[in-house]
Amino acid sequence: MKVLILSVDRDDDFGKKAGLNSPFIGREENANAVMALGLKDAEDSDVNTVMAALGMYDEMLKKGEDVEIATICGDTKVGYESDLVLTTQLENVLEVVKPDRVILVSDGAEDEFIYPMVFSRVKVDSVRRVWVKQAPTVEGTYYIITKMMADDKMRKRIFTPLGLVLTVLGLFNILPQLIKLLANEANIETVASMGWGMIALVLGLYMLFYAYRAAERFDQYMKNTGKAIRNGSQMIPFVIMSVLLFLAGIIFAIDAAASNSEAGPMIQAFNVLSILLWMWVFSLLSYQMGKLINHYLTFNRLYVTSMVVSVSLFAIAFILQASFDLVALVFEYPHPGEEYILLMVVVGFLLAGFSGLLNMNMRNYARMVKEAQEREPEPQNYPEA
Repeated sequence: MKVLILSVDRDDDFGKKAGLNSPFIGREENANAVMALGLKDAEDSDVNTVMAALGMYDEMLKKGEDVEIATICGDTKVGYESDLVLTTQLENVLEVVKPDRVILVSDGAEDEFIYPMVFSRVKVDSVRRVWVKQAPTVEGTYYIITKMMADDKMRKRIFTPLGLVLTVLGLFNILPQLIKLLANEANIETVASMGWGMIALVLGLYMLFYAYRAAERFDQYMKNTGKAIRNGSQMIPFVIMSVLLFLAGIIFAIDAAASNSEAGPMIQAFNVLSILLWMWVFSLLSYQMGKLINHYLTFNRLYVTSMVVSVSLFAIAFILQASFDLVALVFEYPHPGEEYILLMVVVGFLLAGFSGLLNMNMRNYARMVKEAQEREPEPQNYPEA
């Protein structure tokens, strides 16, 4: 009976960190792959997993058993996409190796997601979980936590929900006092009561920025901006206009809240949201128009993605504005009228449909071009007479 020792890397660290294409079949391919990943990140758990699988392979081979080893990898987008890739690679490996039974080796992190797809296709005789040993000291624990926080997936799982909760709590604490402050109805107690809200807001934003590496992204954005300025990019005036519109939306919203201080908090909220919505939509539209023009002047063809995003922005804006007005209508706040709300809804859904059709047609066109290029015969090099 032929045995397959199967190692699984669900989040494709071999592809993301080492730039390798899976699956890896055979001892040599697996050894080269684990060496490449180990040189990039020696502390990755998948290195230990494949090394354990290789050790098991050598041990069974010495006993004279008919054994083969393989490693399959998923995708960095863990979930449906990675499981689909794993399923495809698993079927390819089973087709090539044709094993009678399988020994599954994993790092224990994603076992419950991997088992069903393997069990449903081949008989699994054993499961080996590989755990990385660490020193049980305070320094070791601190080191483990530090390494966990350096992982993007772990940071997003931990800090994103905490950051969102603190940010929302801080905003709900600050906004009522801020409206009173703008309406000149505040005193020193009002300002002091904003303290906990400010702390929660700052901590929440810091966690969100840390989870998504906002500082690094901003630094890279500034480098790209400097490079674009040196190269004379056509996007510069559109980016400046986009930033000015974004800031103008905030200024207009604050001014509207201060000038209409006698209105209720819900009416003020609707006015502020409407102003921010449209000013920020035009801000994003300016940025997308810059990308469209820059792409056309650079490559002499339209950047369809910018067109789709621009139409989608207006569709979302019309639907959101209609939602605001509909809520105002239900609660009998000032609103533009039922006919106007209905018109906004119809226009929003028409634009959304047009955006979807445009995106679908361009995808079909791109697929047809790719298929036509694949069907073209390669040029033959004939010897000269």
